[in-house]
Order: sequence, then C-alpha cells, then structure tokens
Amino acid sequence: MQGASGNAPTPLEFASDVLGVNLWAKQEEVLGSLMQHRRVAVKSGNGLGKGFCAAVAILWFLHTHQDAAIVQHRSHLQQVRHVLWRQVHRLYRPKADLLGGKMLDTRWELADDRYAMGLSAESADQFQGFHSPNMFIVVDEAEGVSEEIYEAIEAVMTSADPLLLLIGNPTIVTGAFRRAFYEERHLYHNITKSAKDSPNVKEGKTLIPGLTSARWVEERRETWGEDNPIY
Repeated sequence: MQGASGNAPTPLEFASDVLGVNLWAKQEEVLGSLMQHRRVAVKSGNGLGKGFCAAVAILWFLHTHQDAAIVQHRSHLQQVRHVLWRQVHRLYRPKADLLGGKMLDTRWELADDRYAMGLSAESADQFQGFHSPNMFIVVDEAEGVSEEIYEAIEAVMTSADPLLLLIGNPTIVTGAFRRAFYEERHLYHNITKSAKDSPNVKEGKTLIPGLTSARWVEERRETWGEDNPIY
C-alpha cells in the first residue's frame, strides 16, 4: 500500500499517543499484525473487545493514509450502526479536532477520496465499485457473511493491494471465514482470542471493565462442558 506518511504512527502508537487508550495483549497483537500482513483473520470468543480493536484500526488507517477508503461490512445494518460504529464514534469524539473530517452515522469523511464507511450488503453488486490506492476492508462478524460477498471482496483484492481484516466467532464449520484458518491459512495471518486469554479471567477479577469475566467462563464450562466445541 502507498500513502502512509513516513513518520505516521503505527497502530499501537496511534492507540496510545493519539487516542489515549489502553489495549490488552491480544488487541495489541491484532493491531500490530496490520503492519506486517496483507490478510489478517481473527477468531475470537465473546466479550474480548474485537469491535473496539476494529474501531481503532479504522481510525488509524484513515488518519495515516491519503487517498484511502475503508469499507467495513457486517451482515445486519442495525449491527453496523449500533455495534462497531458506536465504538468508532466513542473513540473519535474526544479527539475530533485532531482527527478532523465529518463523522456521520456510519461514515467518516476526510475528503472525497478519503473516507470510511460501514455497510451491510445483501448482494455482491452493492459491495462492488470501491476503488482507492489504499483500501482497508474490515469484515466484522465474518462467520455470517455470504460466499457471494467474499467473492466480491476477492474482486477488490485483485485490483489494488488492500489490507483485509476478518474478525468473527468460530461458530460455523463451513464458509470463507473457516477456510481462512484451514484450507487458505497460507494466505492469512491467523490470530485466536480465547476467553481464557482475558486479563479478567487470568486474574480472577475485573481489571478491564467489559471484558469476559472468569465467572462467565466458569458458567459456560458448567453449561456446555469442556469437551463441547462451543466452549
């Protein structure tokens, strides 16, 4: 990709120095990998801050790249608005003067050719037509996205040199998201975020509000059983 300033912050520097937020180890691993890999696939348990991590990535990429477009996709429009983009707004608001641009409901515009947007496409036609020297495609809840949309994403991947981030729960045993960890793992940098990795679980107390707790993990173990693939 072209367009990043030579002294532009890395994702981790952007999170700490620009946004002023603290990350836990697995969030740092995800964001750090975006500097080294073209395709990153993250499978995550519930309540591990994957939406927060994606929101930081979106703000970082557009802040540090000219002539840039970010397309964030999720299966349901209401979730596009109320999940990931709520996180984007929350992070952007205290730093609006520094980050600049116009923040809309599910779109951040810095210029006509420099923007981020969230969408829920029901067909590949709705996903096509996005072109930029610097593309960042974020697929949230990647396990629920149709094969048709993934084919449209691949069409974008051929025409530029974009960055692709897939984030989801490993709850479906077929499809493109699963293939990213098996048949196509040679194409992706794979990261697994287990609920047991949560600092709250490791320490047995709330260190980071909102992250998965040890109590919830124990409840799931008792309900599902340790041998259950869901667990």
